[in-house]
Amino acid sequence: MAISLEKLEKEAPQLIDLTKKAQISLKKKNLNNHQAKVALCLDISGSMSSLYSSGKIQRLAEKILALGCQFDDNGAIDIFLFGQKAHTVGEMSIFNFKTFIADIEQQYPLEGGTHYGKAIKMIRNFYFPQGKGGSCSQPLTANEPVYVMFVTDGATMDEAETKQQIQWSSFEPIFWQFMAIGKSRKDVKGEGFFGWLSKAFASDFTFLEELDDMSDRYIDNADFFSLEDPESISDKQLYDLLMTEYPDWLKLAKTKQLLTHNS
Repeated sequence: MAISLEKLEKEAPQLIDLTKKAQISLKKKNLNNHQAKVALCLDISGSMSSLYSSGKIQRLAEKILALGCQFDDNGAIDIFLFGQKAHTVGEMSIFNFKTFIADIEQQYPLEGGTHYGKAIKMIRNFYFPQGKGGSCSQPLTANEPVYVMFVTDGATMDEAETKQQIQWSSFEPIFWQFMAIGKSRKDVKGEGFFGWLSKAFASDFTFLEELDDMSDRYIDNADFFSLEDPESISDKQLYDLLMTEYPDWLKLAKTKQLLTHNS
């Protein structure tokens, strides 16, 4: 299933170390022969500016590409963007990854808004066009799952739409791994003026926690974690976090007829 190390050595030697680290995390979960489509959905709201300009989003995208190289032999992941609008921007691959994020920054300037729901609908429609990203109340079976890494630094403006989309997509073989970037209010310590000031500039990720735990779904199809900085943990820790709930979802998805048992 995975792309060969020989091909990586030839086309993208910079990804070999990341791919090996991803492989270790997958072996822990008995997913070393697992096949899936991998997508990365990136927030392009204005507050993300420093994360792009510093190269942190580029490096994060490379880590997800390395995971994709373990899940699929085409050496590519699908990239989606969202801000005020949602965008499908093509594949980031072992052939174009070095400049991919810089290129899409030029083509898609940062936007003044954040809408998770629009992005989720677009992604559902991309992989399962028969449903057009709309209402779904019956299990949809596929041969392989879709793993979506969804990255944001703030709250959405369409909470009701987002919840509805996650509920509908629970009938589809698609798993949502939400990752928030920023200091969480839950993590902020201190009292008095400076404690208040820290909280004032911290992010509130309560809604993402709700998505992780919400009821009225066919199966639990989402996980969430937050990091103040995407580079504050090691690559191995990141891959372990990415595989926290996904393996259990896979088992349940097969039991609930979302995936064929040979997937």
